[in-house]
Amino acid sequence: MDVSASALTGALRVGLQVVVARKRPVLEIYQTLNNTFGPPFDFDIKDVTGTKTLRTDRHRFQDIFIDLTLINIGGVRAENVTFKLRGEFKHDRPFPEFLASNVRQIAPGQPLYLIRIDDHDLNVYSPDPEGSTTSFRATGIKTTTLTISVDYDGPASFFNWLISRHRKWRGLKQYSTQFTFDPMTVVGDLPPAKYA
Repeated sequence: MDVSASALTGALRVGLQVVVARKRPVLEIYQTLNNTFGPPFDFDIKDVTGTKTLRTDRHRFQDIFIDLTLINIGGVRAENVTFKLRGEFKHDRPFPEFLASNVRQIAPGQPLYLIRIDDHDLNVYSPDPEGSTTSFRATGIKTTTLTISVDYDGPASFFNWLISRHRKWRGLKQYSTQFTFDPMTVVGDLPPAKYA
């Protein structure tokens, strides 16, 4: 019996649609390198006495930072989302408190902002060689990493209970994903600037 290529392709396409139609939550962490300039402002350059304005200059502050955002790219909501942080990477602000708690649900397409990492957080600092105890200068890029593990369940249904009961009996969540931030991945050219 001969089967035409179009019939075979059509059958495979239907089979693929059935496999893809099984909806599940899929959590992914994305890192974005931001290069923004604030609104311009004018400031006066005055003479030594401070009474006469020599000229007026215009300036914009530049803000360079990395943000880490969790997004549910799946077709159904994720429930009971928990986070674990590992690694030696440190930055000057404490990590958000919700990273140590249980996020009840994240809807499909919903972003959850995790962490902001400023450009100075990527540097290793050492004392100024001229002997000053209050002045530090950057001597390189950190080689430490930060790993974020995300564990979560699908929505409560009989089918999810059936396929995840073995993991739950062992005290595990239904799904898990992991993201590692390495400062060396953002070294190089900046993205095009955005202006406020």
